[in-house]
Amino acid sequence: MVKLRLTRMGKCKQPFYRIVAMNVTTARNGRALAQLGTYDPLHSSIKINEDSAIEWLNNGAQMTETVQALFSAQGILARWKGKEGTVREDALSHDKPKRRRKLAASAAVPAEAVAEAPAEGEKKE
Repeated sequence: MVKLRLTRMGKCKQPFYRIVAMNVTTARNGRALAQLGTYDPLHSSIKINEDSAIEWLNNGAQMTETVQALFSAQGILARWKGKEGTVREDALSHDKPKRRRKLAASAAVPAEAVAEAPAEGEKKE
C-alpha cells in the first residue's frame, strides 16, 4: 500500500519536510516513489504539485493525518472530490496565546524601563 506522508529534512531545530508517496513498509526517511511537494513549518509555506497529488490519490494512495490537513488547507481534497477548492490563508497561522503573552510582556518591559530612567543632565539622588 502507498501512503502520502512527510519525510523530514533540514537541520536540528530547523525542520523542513517533503511531501512524498512511499510504500508503507519503508522507513520515514527511506526512498520515496515520488515527491509531491514541500512543507516548511518555520516559514509557514506549502508548495504542492496538485496534478501529481491528485493522480496518486486516484491511484488509491492513502494520506497521513498531517498530509490530509495540508491538502485540505490548500483545497486539493476538494478538487479531488470534484468541488471548488480554495486555499485557506490562515491555515498555518495558529493562534498561540503563550507566545502572544510573552511578546506583550517583552514589549511592556522596555517602556517601563524608559519611564524610570532619569533624563540626560539630571543627577541621581
